[in-house]
Amino acid sequence: VPLLAILGAAMVSRAASAQFEWLYPLRFFAAAAVLWHYRSEYKRLNWSFGWASPLVGSAAFLVWLGLDLVLVKQSNHAEVGLTLALASRSVRISWIAFRALAAVVTVPIAEELAFRSYLMRRMVSPAFLSVKCQSVTLLAVLVSSIAFGVLHGDRWLAGTFAGLLYAFAFLRRGRIGDAVAAHATTNAMLAGYVVLWGKWSLW
Repeated sequence: VPLLAILGAAMVSRAASAQFEWLYPLRFFAAAAVLWHYRSEYKRLNWSFGWASPLVGSAAFLVWLGLDLVLVKQSNHAEVGLTLALASRSVRISWIAFRALAAVVTVPIAEELAFRSYLMRRMVSPAFLSVKCQSVTLLAVLVSSIAFGVLHGDRWLAGTFAGLLYAFAFLRRGRIGDAVAAHATTNAMLAGYVVLWGKWSLW
């Protein structure tokens, strides 16, 4: 449901935008609202994570950048930086803050709940909550990772590799918190790279 909320909000914000998606914060608020609504359900999950998770996330970041440089056709996104530069300081900072906040908080939680906690285990059994990590098949890992990759458009290959790494983080200890922490680390590093170096195409 959090992922569906993000996708629905994305449709609305894009439809209401011209050249620049100023309403991107809608994605953050939609996911946050759903996560808050179902908070009692999510408390049952194991949100703890270990030291290895940020390392997995860092590896995914390096893979993402490497594949992006080699495979993705680089387009000129100077207009994004220019649009932000022409906006008032408060608007510019607010947009970037919400974009980064969504990338580091709501998106990792929503996507890991959808692809690792649900889809990967749902392929093993309809009673996915009872599926132990030892029972997860290679096919389930591959299909859920490819589906995760497809969600990322022309960066589907990088997304698939990242999905495999997040699946590893989850299956290693059976904690959704490990996958979320790894995913959040990747997105935090990407956000820092985008903002510091002006690589807006990665967003």
